[in-house]
Amino acid sequence: MSVEAHVVKEAWLDRALQSAGIDRASWWPARGFAANRRTVEAVYDYYGRLFLQHSHLEWAGMASLIGPSFYAGFKDLGFLPDTARKLAMAVFGRPIRHLTGYSVADLGFYATTFLRMQKKIFEDQATMHEAYVAGGLPKIQELYQLRIIDVATLEAWRDIDRGLTTNDATLIARGNRTLLFREQFDIIDRFYLQMLRHDRPEGMLFTYLLTLVGAPSIPGVHSFPERFPFALVAHLPRAVISVRTPLANGNIAVFANRWKLIEDDTLPKYLAFVREHADEARKLAGTPVSERAVGQRLLDRAGRLITGAVTRWDVDVSAGGTGGVSAIPPTKPLTEALTEDRTIDLTSPPSRDSAGFDPDSDSKVWMNPNRRPFDLRVLLPDGRVYRTQAAEAVMLSSTPVSNPDRLMVQPPAAGLDADATQRLIAEYAAEWGFPAAAATDWRAGVDRRVGSDRSYSTHVFTPDDVGFVHLEFQVSHHVTEGTFVVSTLFSWPSTVGATA
Repeated sequence: MSVEAHVVKEAWLDRALQSAGIDRASWWPARGFAANRRTVEAVYDYYGRLFLQHSHLEWAGMASLIGPSFYAGFKDLGFLPDTARKLAMAVFGRPIRHLTGYSVADLGFYATTFLRMQKKIFEDQATMHEAYVAGGLPKIQELYQLRIIDVATLEAWRDIDRGLTTNDATLIARGNRTLLFREQFDIIDRFYLQMLRHDRPEGMLFTYLLTLVGAPSIPGVHSFPERFPFALVAHLPRAVISVRTPLANGNIAVFANRWKLIEDDTLPKYLAFVREHADEARKLAGTPVSERAVGQRLLDRAGRLITGAVTRWDVDVSAGGTGGVSAIPPTKPLTEALTEDRTIDLTSPPSRDSAGFDPDSDSKVWMNPNRRPFDLRVLLPDGRVYRTQAAEAVMLSSTPVSNPDRLMVQPPAAGLDADATQRLIAEYAAEWGFPAAAATDWRAGVDRRVGSDRSYSTHVFTPDDVGFVHLEFQVSHHVTEGTFVVSTLFSWPSTVGATA
């Protein structure tokens, strides 16, 4: 990021912090929830005010309405270690002390990870929202020209702005969905991965428990096990027996699972709520998150969780050999995404069919369990081929029930240091045709900002288009970790290509 880009981004971030009433010097996730409680509240209340003042900023509204779930979760993560330790000591006595102390430290890891996620989201999204609120689309275009955001994010804001001007709710929803995808995929996915992999198998068990007990605070929205219950299916000679359980058939720490829930349930039900119950939505967004979180704590929901564990069982028996579909088919949002190696053909614009989209889905995810890397080739026009070791690739339709127009490729989880990142950018410059000096300039900007607490940021490198495909390399920087992630972004006009 150039000096000018850094100055511009910092100015908008400072304005957002001031608007939210946040003292950045006191925002330290590592200190835990108690030390950051007022900041956590200020973040969600800021999103609520954005939505109240600008109802077309639906991403902010969704962040505000889901806030009580996370706020209660932060409090539970602070409450559970002490409670668990006291209970274990009462039952097992002093020998358990070392083990319970270890568990407390681990729960602290999860709590601070979620707090860091909240901070990174604010640093990215609040910066853009503040720029748009203050200066409209021209200020977003400036962020793009300074290579702070990619073209898909620019188009998202264009959709929102055009939708506001023309009173087109579809355009507004499309733009906000792109911002939501950026949050989930670009910003916080690696933090979920850290939790999933923490002290195996503990991280997997902990995130699965979060998946089981998580309760979205948006009215009408379902939890993961409600939407995707784990089901057992037995095919007998004369019958098919399906047993639906209250367990979850997935884990929200896995992007393929998390985005499936968002795409199929959370987002459409949120949009229906804010449009069909606008007054209620505004009332909720205008209520402090600390008040809305009442009733969201685990102890408050214990009765409902127990009731669900008892009542959310169902058995269906259908005739075997009839070719019919079981009334409760198992849903496997992760299994469908598995891959060992993959070739994606972008020599011509893909359709939903050629990309392998499910009829009711607007995305396709390729990944292995635990994001085990796989060989990926992307065939491009003019005989060009992009090759990499990928941890995850997602093809997306920006417009529901339309052909795909984006492909995002994430590298393996381990971040690169500044030297390795500079070398990789230089290699991309030589292979794909953007100025070699871009890598040197980027590195100089990084060196000037050593020691800065400043935030999540992205810098985008753009070579010439390859036929109809627009290619970008995006460097994401988590400054406090000192590591970088270089993602590859492909996009093309959504109007190109035959419909599926």
